[in-house]
Amino acid sequence: MIDVDRIKSAVLELLAIPSPCGFTDEIVHCISRHLTEMGIEHKLTRRGTVQARIPGKVSAPARAIVTHVDTYGAMVRMLRDDGRILIAPIGHWSSRFAEGCKVNVFTEKSLLRGTILPSVEWGVSRDQGVEAVPFGWDHVELRLEEAVYSADDLRELGVEPGNFIALDCNPEVLDNGYIVSRNLDNKAGTAAVLEMLRHMSEENIQPSHDTYVLFTITETTGAGIGSAIMPEVSELVTVDFASVKSREKSPFKRITLASGDASGPYDYHLTAHLYQIATEAGIPFQRRHLKAYHSDAAAALIAGHDVRTAVVAYAGDASHSIERTHIESLENLAQLLMVYCVSKPTFASDDAVTTAKDFSHQIDSERLPARGEVPDMAAVIGAQARKDPDDDA
Repeated sequence: MIDVDRIKSAVLELLAIPSPCGFTDEIVHCISRHLTEMGIEHKLTRRGTVQARIPGKVSAPARAIVTHVDTYGAMVRMLRDDGRILIAPIGHWSSRFAEGCKVNVFTEKSLLRGTILPSVEWGVSRDQGVEAVPFGWDHVELRLEEAVYSADDLRELGVEPGNFIALDCNPEVLDNGYIVSRNLDNKAGTAAVLEMLRHMSEENIQPSHDTYVLFTITETTGAGIGSAIMPEVSELVTVDFASVKSREKSPFKRITLASGDASGPYDYHLTAHLYQIATEAGIPFQRRHLKAYHSDAAAALIAGHDVRTAVVAYAGDASHSIERTHIESLENLAQLLMVYCVSKPTFASDDAVTTAKDFSHQIDSERLPARGEVPDMAAVIGAQARKDPDDDA
């Protein structure tokens, strides 16, 4: 059985390691340590994407599961003459969620503590004027908890433009199953992936085909998986966080099987395969189109990889803010990934470039109604199926 306590422990461990995009070395070492403990073969790209391989009963066509370990954060943008710091966001998140946040600032000399505050002339008369300050990154500032009163004071501490800033996560794991924290996206999903791998390792569960698990480090800024997919991989399942509407109750224990996002549709056949195995395994899920979403699946296609893509997401709330998920959704995610690993490939012919004769169909001509005298789709597609160009070869 999937161990939910281990998922919770892994979430907390990952949240304790700062990993804003571009500052991910330490969390890469953490992932590598977990994989080594499980005896899972893995290697690292130059920048730190982790490529793990679990041998299958047969090698091809291979598949991959991808999760990202980088988070949103900030950088020092400018040192002000009064000793305050202007910051630039890392990733797409709003400054309104930064106000009041406690942070770590990493300089070449030391780690410094600070607080992000609105830029306002503070007073004692009910703090008048605070609510009139617009929101935006030009209207917040970083106060270091140090005796600094000028830009030179900041420089003496080693503060320079480009220093990385990581947010305090302040996680809470509640008895009712909810997990609340900054940066759950996508450390909660990564914890579920690690638990799936650990469970399969302990129970000697072998995937049906070679399976790669990729831990990427630049998803937050859109670069994502880049060139990290091996050429033998034919299908890619991305694991990520997806917000559900606040009025919906049961979806917080389900997973989301997405049909597409802001970059376009995911692969028709791989997505249908995930629907089928989730239904057969009794794993609760909902089907969604993720309107404002971008993930490693899109990054893989932009990078030119010829892979089928799909996205499975655990239930979340308040993305890139004070996020929330539920342990049952993470448990269901781990279960689905395990079922996927042992399932048959979407198409066995995907181990190589195919011909039209072996290529898939999305429309069943036998189920289409006739349309009278106009050119009939059912007849045309049916004729194609009966006489494929490769038949004459």
